[in-house]
Amino acid sequence: MMVGRPSTDRDEDGMILVNVLLFVAIASGILLLMISVEDGGLDRGLRMREAVRAMAIARGGELSAVTALRRDAVVAPDNDNRSEPWAALAERGAPIEGGSFDLAIADAQDRFNVNALMNPDAPARATLAKIAAAAGVSPEQAAQAAEAVRRFGPVTDLRLLGAIGLNQTQLVRLSGLLTALPYESRINLNAASEEMLAVLTGDAFAARRIVALRNRQGYITAADLASLDVAMPAGTGLTSNLFWIRTKVRIGETSQQLTSLIARKDMGAGKATLVVGRWTGSSAPVQTLDF
Repeated sequence: MMVGRPSTDRDEDGMILVNVLLFVAIASGILLLMISVEDGGLDRGLRMREAVRAMAIARGGELSAVTALRRDAVVAPDNDNRSEPWAALAERGAPIEGGSFDLAIADAQDRFNVNALMNPDAPARATLAKIAAAAGVSPEQAAQAAEAVRRFGPVTDLRLLGAIGLNQTQLVRLSGLLTALPYESRINLNAASEEMLAVLTGDAFAARRIVALRNRQGYITAADLASLDVAMPAGTGLTSNLFWIRTKVRIGETSQQLTSLIARKDMGAGKATLVVGRWTGSSAPVQTLDF
């Protein structure tokens, strides 16, 4: 006949088992936490590497634009238009290892530069008055806008105009006719919209004829304007020295966007082509959003 173990021994065994199970549970929790932290660290590290690589590719796109515009200034200094090689840099959804690449490039001198109002001459005031009338902005509001530019300029972002009481409809209309650039800039008739041309010439029919000719041959010249019996409007030209570049790169789950302003500046012995403004993500000025 076997004698059972005392109940106290069985209680102690039970307590030991409970403690062992508790220890195993705690150890398992710690292990899971360590694995989770490690996985999170690996994920963050991967995303960081992807972001760095994406930005490096974006900067490479920017550099390709600088190179193309520098070459253009040498081989075709008398006319800037979208039929030139620099415009062919544009890419959309181009495949790269692990992702895709977009590049947009646009002539920045397609609209009236509000910073011309910093020291406004008669042509600048006259152009502003035409633009205001076309956009449904009163002369009083136009004067307010000009004063705001003189007081707070040079303007880097057209959002400033929203602070002087213009309504959304007016701002939308103005956004197609105004820009904000850091240097003196004439409106390039090879880049201006039909609406901008109509404002500048005061003749919607003439603007339509200019655009039609520009579309046929890719550009217009001073001789073309003369053949259309259109005088070169004040404050305009056929070349540009300022260009917007936007590169978007996606690698894996990570994306980077870089918006750049490239300038061709006279440096004595010739023109230097360099980046004079750079914005990442959604921080770019509002005047860059439509290209």
